[in-house]
Parts: sequence; C-alpha cells; structure tokens
Amino acid sequence: MNQPGNMRKIGIVSLFYFRNYYRSKSFYLMLFLVILVVSLLTYLSVKYFSYTSSFPNFLRFSSNGLNTGLLRNEFSFVWEFAGTYLPVFASVFFGSPAISTEIESKTAFQTFTYPIPRSVLFTGKFLAAFLVTSIIISIFYLGQLFNFAYLYHIIPPGSFGLSYLLMILFALAMLGLTFLLSVIFNKNLYAYISVFIIYFLVFGTASLVISFLYSTTPFYLLSVSAAIVYEVYINFNPFNFTVLPSISPASVSQITLYVSVMVVYAFVSFMSAIFLFESKEVK
Repeated sequence: MNQPGNMRKIGIVSLFYFRNYYRSKSFYLMLFLVILVVSLLTYLSVKYFSYTSSFPNFLRFSSNGLNTGLLRNEFSFVWEFAGTYLPVFASVFFGSPAISTEIESKTAFQTFTYPIPRSVLFTGKFLAAFLVTSIIISIFYLGQLFNFAYLYHIIPPGSFGLSYLLMILFALAMLGLTFLLSVIFNKNLYAYISVFIIYFLVFGTASLVISFLYSTTPFYLLSVSAAIVYEVYINFNPFNFTVLPSISPASVSQITLYVSVMVVYAFVSFMSAIFLFESKEVK
C-alpha cells in the first residue's frame, strides 16, 4: 500500500470537499446559527454576568462579598453548556449527507468509481467535514473569548483552552457516529433523523432510566461524556441526578474517563464506517 501517495490523495479529496462545504447552504446556515447563539449569549452575559449585574445566584457570593472567580466560571459554564449543541447540529449538516446523498442522488455511480481507494475517499470527506465543523466551533469560542475579555478585562484561564479541545474531540466523536449512520442509510432524510433520535432520544432516555433505576452515571453514553466540556468549570450536569453538584471543576480522573469514552466513539465509529463503506454496493 502506497502510504505517501494515499496521504496526498486524502489531502486532495479533503480540500475538494472542504471547498464544497464552505460554499454550501449548510455552512451558511450553521454560520447563521452560531452568530445567533453568540449574540444571545452576549446579551445574557452583559446583562447578568458582569461584576455589577444583579444576577440572582447565591453561589456567586462568598462570605467576603462577590466571588469573582466563581462568577467567571459560571459565565463559561453557561456558554459551553449552550455550545455543546453546535457539534451535534454541525455533524448532522456536514456528516449526514456525506455518503447517503451520493447514493440517493445517484452520483455514487460516478464518485465511487474514481481510481482511488474508497477508504481514501471516505477519509477525505470525513476530514473536510471535521475541518468545517472546527471552524464553526472556533467562531463560537472566539465570541466567548471577546465577551470574557470585555467583561472581566483578563484573558480566560487554561480551562478555556481545555474546554475548546474537549469540544473539538466531541465534534470528532459526533462526526464518526454521523458518518457511520450516513453509510448505513441510503436515504438522506433517514440519516438526518437517526442522528437526532439516537443522540437526544435514545441517549437521553437511556441516561434518565439508568440514573433513576441504578443510581449510577452512564458515562459510556456520548451525551453524558460530552458534559465534560462545561464541567471543567463547574462539576455540575443538569441531566445527571446521581451525583451531587459541585462548584469545583471536574477532577483529572473524570476528565480522563470522559475523554476516553469520546475517543472510543470516534475511533470505533470511524473504523466501522470505513469497513461498511468498503463493502457497500451502489444500487
């Protein structure tokens, strides 16, 4: 196998589909959504998370007055809590149609016959979707960075960078799952809907049932492990009823565990999708 040649081909395919993505309506829709979310959070931040605001949260006050460190963590917690939905929608817009659209629109008869391995084609598409998703996430974090600097006159702490990396990893895991579903379904609509059903309905219901019946945290569910993105500021998951909330950040062991879960989702989904894509017949 010509590894250098395949790597070059992956780069060419990625660049080709990356250009298609950022020229597509899906990209501009996601761009509109992220600007809208940043605008709403900016309004919330200026009104309720400045040093002079009257946000009714007893946690932000200590015995000596205003707990400025906790106030800044609450600001970041709220931003990241809202931001965790962006990788889900971005993966649907950029990942769901990656393979299913090719088959449904019959362009697969041409695309799949290109003189390159299918694994190269798939990896190139995946990297292009990952790059454009990373751009959307980066725009969101830039909005948060500017708001943080404006409100508190300092640069964000190291947990800001950690949260950004965790969000990128979460997006990678979501794209892996989405591409797998795109390979499984030949209809684009089915691929779209199945992502939302699995993430919000299946994972959400399973987390609720397991938490109530067995009083344990189902950390192996992607929706649960994604909470680490905002738990690096305040160790509180509003959808988890088995762990008492804490104003302290998540521990290193907790971060390591949730990172491992997201890595497994990304790797297993990606490899499974390639395996299915290699043997998929175009009808």
